[in-house]
Amino acid sequence: MKGLIKTTALFLAVIMLAVPVFGQMGGGMMGDEMMRGKAKDMMTRGNEMRKDQGMTGMGFMHSQGSSYGNYVTFSVDNNTGAVTDYGILGTTVFDSIKITGFNFKESKTMGALTRIVNRDGSLIIQLHDNPAAVINIETKTPATVTFDLADGMKASKEDNIIRIEAGNLTAFIASANATSINISGGEIRIDSNRGDTVFRAVPVNMPVNMPVDGMHQRFMGEMMKNRAGAEVSIGVSDKYSIVNYSEGMNVMIRSMDRNRMRMVINSTDPSGKFIIMNLDNSSMMWNQRQRLHLYLDNKPMRQVMTAEELYNATEPSFWLTMPGGNRMQAMMYIANFSEHEVDVVVEDESTPASASTGTPAGTPAQTPAAPGFGVAFGLLAAGLAYRLRWKG
Repeated sequence: MKGLIKTTALFLAVIMLAVPVFGQMGGGMMGDEMMRGKAKDMMTRGNEMRKDQGMTGMGFMHSQGSSYGNYVTFSVDNNTGAVTDYGILGTTVFDSIKITGFNFKESKTMGALTRIVNRDGSLIIQLHDNPAAVINIETKTPATVTFDLADGMKASKEDNIIRIEAGNLTAFIASANATSINISGGEIRIDSNRGDTVFRAVPVNMPVNMPVDGMHQRFMGEMMKNRAGAEVSIGVSDKYSIVNYSEGMNVMIRSMDRNRMRMVINSTDPSGKFIIMNLDNSSMMWNQRQRLHLYLDNKPMRQVMTAEELYNATEPSFWLTMPGGNRMQAMMYIANFSEHEVDVVVEDESTPASASTGTPAGTPAQTPAAPGFGVAFGLLAAGLAYRLRWKG
């Protein structure tokens, strides 16, 4: 009898010790601790939830204070408005992101965007589920933004651009009108009177060994000069994310099929802008005997061989790399603005362009009318566009 009692007591003790572990790892428990687990556990749990719901491509699932995206996961503290356990593809980048004096009002998720605001609307955090894992923090009053780096993350500063590295992940932070930037004790502290602070990773859907010629760090610098216009990411199921980095910039996807994507781009600022594109989808398809080319207002754009050459361009130009597997990363420079149409076209190497319009032979000249787009958002096949404004 005593032996049975001892065995039962030991069995109960083992169960009690195991409960916190099951909760932390997501082993069948739906409590708060599981939903706020670290990035690896959150990505695993998020993938299970998305699979159960039949969700593919970019876009957040939102549950109990946590957001589960195709690329990004994080939680939100409903008392302070702080972002916690921010991760990209299961790698924890920030243990927390905090803003001083953030009087939390609400957190809303819509498609590939989660938006966290304070009560008077003076502090806003916007987190995007796209390959560049863009975070925009808008401060309309003096504030301090603190990024608490996760273990293993290293940060350095060059020309007021913060570089963050760990393993195969590289990311940057740029802050307009920052009065001070300090990196110490595993924290990045940015003081600003007002303006935008932007976090952006080198797109994680591209091969880690793909040469980028320093284009991404330079792009962050162009962002601070108001020359970075927008970023367009296309994913599976025709889902997309558009981030407008420049005030007055608006990018809309008008149509997309297997061999052509048409965008309409306009800006109230007539000066030249850079637009970067990340394509990793099953909509546009190409093989080794085909190429991608860009057309501006039905005229072929000049292709340059390096990103540095593009940054020095004075006429409409583009640079691209195609690492295979229907993945493409491209950047274009549009020298001046009113409204433009940009076509990304899959062509056979032998397909000639039309002499009169520059349109590839056999490509339809007309496209369906654009769906309704609001001032700040554009929705198409569960995609999301959002404007990020640099405040001067």
